[in-house]
Amino acid sequence: MNARRWLWLVVVALALPALPAGAAPVGTTLTIGVDQEVVGLDPNLVTAFSSFRRIDFLYNKLVRYNDRLEIEGDLAESWEFPDPRTAIFRLRRGVRFHSGAEMTSEDVKFTLERVLDPATRSPGRSFIDVITAVETPDRYTVRLRLQFPLASLLSGLASANLSIVERAAVQRFGNLQRNVAGTGPYMLAEWVPDNFMRLTRNPNYFRRGLPRIDTVIIRVIPDQASLLAGVRTRALDMATINQGAVIVQARREPNLVVLQKPGINLRIFSFNTTRRPYDDPRVRYAFAWAIDRQAIVNTAEFGFAAVSGPIPASTPWATPVNRLPSYTPDVARARRLLAEAGYPSGFATRIVTSPTYEGGIAVAQVIQEQLRAIGVTATLDTIEWGTYINRWVARDFDTMIELRGGDPDPDRFLYRTFHSTGAVNNFLFKDAPIDRLLERGRVNLEAAARRPIYAELERALIEAAPAIFLYTPMETQVLQGYVRGFKIIGNGALYFLEEATIER
Repeated sequence: MNARRWLWLVVVALALPALPAGAAPVGTTLTIGVDQEVVGLDPNLVTAFSSFRRIDFLYNKLVRYNDRLEIEGDLAESWEFPDPRTAIFRLRRGVRFHSGAEMTSEDVKFTLERVLDPATRSPGRSFIDVITAVETPDRYTVRLRLQFPLASLLSGLASANLSIVERAAVQRFGNLQRNVAGTGPYMLAEWVPDNFMRLTRNPNYFRRGLPRIDTVIIRVIPDQASLLAGVRTRALDMATINQGAVIVQARREPNLVVLQKPGINLRIFSFNTTRRPYDDPRVRYAFAWAIDRQAIVNTAEFGFAAVSGPIPASTPWATPVNRLPSYTPDVARARRLLAEAGYPSGFATRIVTSPTYEGGIAVAQVIQEQLRAIGVTATLDTIEWGTYINRWVARDFDTMIELRGGDPDPDRFLYRTFHSTGAVNNFLFKDAPIDRLLERGRVNLEAAARRPIYAELERALIEAAPAIFLYTPMETQVLQGYVRGFKIIGNGALYFLEEATIER
């Protein structure tokens, strides 16, 4: 990067918009830089990572993952399964919403039933759709009745989409896309869209002594290099960095701390399986053989990722990629598959992508070049982030670069994504044998019984190819050395910032 560009980036970082007069926070303040604005704040409705990373501060779930991706209590202090179709949760007492109202079992019941209601169109519905009844024996007990045993129930309840909301607030506002009704460590104090969000410490937070930082300011800075420049000049205390070239630069800075952990989110190249020629699985599978995944990791991620199958490579459920079909590129085989499908000379196509990291423009550029080897001319349909989300929701694409939220339990990611009724099956993919494997995997409670099912399922998904599974990126945060106590999580969640301190 030349000196002129670095100077421009430093000027950008130094010229970050100031907070409005009179809004200067009192006490310790931590400023985080991120590259995307939220797409709404209603935890039961949103799908974008950018929204989840704000929800991390504002809401709690019944249970959550710790930094070792183990389930621990959040709003529930304990739970038990008296039989495979019943789950009982004992709630913490004295938890208060930001409004001051006490959180009770009625709010949990309201939230779960809201997510389960098809009219809500919650992406979290498929995580818990086995629940047939939510019972509240008393103010601090919730009993779930299940249609059948669900191995991933706790994992589903740990999703940000299952954050517990205040019943009275939803009834008052209709939805929470621009309002907050949570119990989280921070409260929303101010929000200037596409600029900054200011969060203040929740004085009634149920974890005694937390959070330790009084104010968190989240600044939206779309350019990743500018995020790093902001941390270098101390305009930012911390930044979420995910572009490989910028991570390389950050690791060279002696005064900065680069925290990294293998991630569980999955980069995919997806198809609308109802549109020609992608209604033919041979065409989709041909792409899988043509693409060199490790080359994409090396070029687009600078090596800060792991090639992965349908189950995130960092989880114990994943089959090693050297045992999966199509993970060694074979252009000749790809050409044969295209010829069998009636495209011996290839064809032209479009790839929907966005300049943001989630939109994967760097990945799209590498794939565009690799597809030329099989006669496919790909044009990048590069659109701004909001339009990208709208196109994703509307299934308005032929092919698309995506970053999907993975999970330590294979059922929670795979069922909602690839079952014919899955809440985020944006591929419009239907395959009865794969549906049956997904259904078998989720009802087996013993790991030994589930492993062969998911091994078979991985191979079936790769060959049916509703999407091409590429890699799992590292989770990376760049911090000033004086930010202490923050723990990074493989799913990218930021809620452990509640334990961080600033020690200048």
